[in-house]
Amino acid sequence: MKKTLLLILCALYVFVLYAVDDRFLTKISHQTGRQAFKIDARDEKAIISNQSQVWIYSVFNPFRPQTDASYYSVFPIEDFELMAAKYLFVSSKEPTNSLLQVDSLNVYGKIFFPNTLIGDRINREGSTIYISDHNRGIEIIDIGSGALRETKSVFSEKWGIRDFIAAYPYIYALNDFGVITVDVSDLRMPVSIGRNYQMSNASVIAKNGDILWIGAGKLLVAINISDLNNPTLLNQYRLAYDILDIEIKDNRLFTALGTGGVRIFSIANPHRIEEINSISLPAAYDLALDKTFIYIAAGNAGWFIYEYR
Repeated sequence: MKKTLLLILCALYVFVLYAVDDRFLTKISHQTGRQAFKIDARDEKAIISNQSQVWIYSVFNPFRPQTDASYYSVFPIEDFELMAAKYLFVSSKEPTNSLLQVDSLNVYGKIFFPNTLIGDRINREGSTIYISDHNRGIEIIDIGSGALRETKSVFSEKWGIRDFIAAYPYIYALNDFGVITVDVSDLRMPVSIGRNYQMSNASVIAKNGDILWIGAGKLLVAINISDLNNPTLLNQYRLAYDILDIEIKDNRLFTALGTGGVRIFSIANPHRIEEINSISLPAAYDLALDKTFIYIAAGNAGWFIYEYR
């Protein structure tokens, strides 16, 4: 009886010390033959791109993704957004960027309406596009149903934008010094309301409740924004590889770490970051989450779909 009780206590101790993942990872699909450095997924669509071409896939059947359309850009692609499964927005630093539809003997079965914008990053909320440029700041554009554009404002404090989240009525942006919060409740008059400059080299950002999670080189940083006027450093966690992308779902944080693959962390308690799972890959440059699936851009190795449930 004493031995049984001791074993139970030891098991509980181990359970407390090490996080246990109650979900399983299963590789669903691996698409090769096309470079994938950026990836997004929504509404049973996967959008991938390299610097010169973007492909839109139907992933209604994730085991057999089908190409819906492909576009070629004469200048490097920085970011993209899809609206209403028919409008494709692509950003480039070149003002003369244009998109040309790729027609490989009529293989592709759907036409999207391409639009080009000048900038590094795109976020969309409804009919509002937020596009950032490292030198100019953030431009806020009303795109209506997708065909018209009306610039509401351009927000800049002479700092370079590296990444941002648009979550109306606020924008949470990384600049050359750290993180800044912007009130955009009046889209025509954005106002900065708080900043935290306790990090350097911050390049990717994600939000989970009142916590901003930031990748700054190899450092994963948690910033508490419960007081928007005074964002405070909450926690830091050092990884072995540079953090290239962050996504969050169900209190789990997913990181793309280049040749370090994908690492999954429990952040239910932001004071205690715990690694609970991982995916070993040739590379992981970008990732996206949709339903129970993880989409991973793996560069020259193509892209992957994993189920996580």
